[in-house]
Amino acid sequence: MTKATENKSFISKFFDTLGQIFKPILPIMIGGGLLQALRDILLMTGVIEKVSSSYIFLNALGDAVFYFLPIYLAFTSAKVFGASPFMAAATAGFLLYPEVTKLFEWAKNVGWSLTLFGKIPVTYSRYPSSVLPIILIVLFQSKVEPFVEKHSPKILKTILVPLVTMFITGIAGLIIIGPIGTWIGNLINTLITFLNERSAWLVPTLMGAFTPLLVMTGAHYSIIPIVAQNLAQLGYDTVMLPGNLASNIALAGACFAVAIKTKRVNYKGVATSAGITAVFGISQSALYGVAVPLKKPLIYSMIGGGVAGFIAGITQIKAYSMVTPGLLSLISYVSAEAGMANLIFAIVSALVAFVLAFILTWVFGFDDLKEEDSQENVTGE
Repeated sequence: MTKATENKSFISKFFDTLGQIFKPILPIMIGGGLLQALRDILLMTGVIEKVSSSYIFLNALGDAVFYFLPIYLAFTSAKVFGASPFMAAATAGFLLYPEVTKLFEWAKNVGWSLTLFGKIPVTYSRYPSSVLPIILIVLFQSKVEPFVEKHSPKILKTILVPLVTMFITGIAGLIIIGPIGTWIGNLINTLITFLNERSAWLVPTLMGAFTPLLVMTGAHYSIIPIVAQNLAQLGYDTVMLPGNLASNIALAGACFAVAIKTKRVNYKGVATSAGITAVFGISQSALYGVAVPLKKPLIYSMIGGGVAGFIAGITQIKAYSMVTPGLLSLISYVSAEAGMANLIFAIVSALVAFVLAFILTWVFGFDDLKEEDSQENVTGE
């Protein structure tokens, strides 16, 4: 096996692992994001007030998903890494324990240095809504747990395995692994902030243009931790979700142009349905059913997505929750603090993506599929 093949294999496994960790919790993240958007709409329209029990309850309903995100990630990570999901969730619960969280905040505010057993320094970390620390901690647990199980007397395994595993994992997570994960997360956010300050247009443009290629390689799941980290630490995302929205809507525009222009009657239905699903943020049908087989629409959609991503970047559109990047995700650009301008710019970006990809596909055309190829796309055979 060549070095290039080994590297490719490692990268592929890395993306697959991230996908397996995040896929099961995407529905609740989307639900939580939509609930946060609903909260803001009710606040903006005067249905509820910020200083009210209704606001507190609705805010908690959506925000709880992200506050306790480490627990869900611990559970799914444990399944991926081969560790006990419940022990992993218990460790995450320890890091989110109210007294621990309050202690960290108090020590930070007064400048107090925390220690364990009076000698071991404990670095300040904020674990609610965090992503990387718990994944690294559970990875460590997956190495500790089988070692403890192997060396524990059979009669005492039921007691020793959870006791020793949770103690070692919890303490190591608190003093070493958790702070490392926090440091990596902060480094990523610092890099994103740097790019936003120097070239705010760059990342959304790249995401708008190249998201289809990320989806084709499965690498699109690798950006979920970055988005989750942005939402947790900044309260919004300006670099990933706006670009993803531009990309999906551009694919939809290209598909609808193909549906109108293709001479293959059967293929019109394929392109239309693919365009509809892309509008709602599901791009695979548009990619594999239309853009990739026809090739040129893929290029046109990447151009449309790139231009729309550029607009999203220079206007600094903010997505306030994680929702599948499509028409319904426009609700995630609504915020009581940002006002309507943010939503308007998001709509403009989406319209540019759709119209530009549609016009390019319509004007410059594409090489239509042969009859048998279009029939294969219809039947899926």
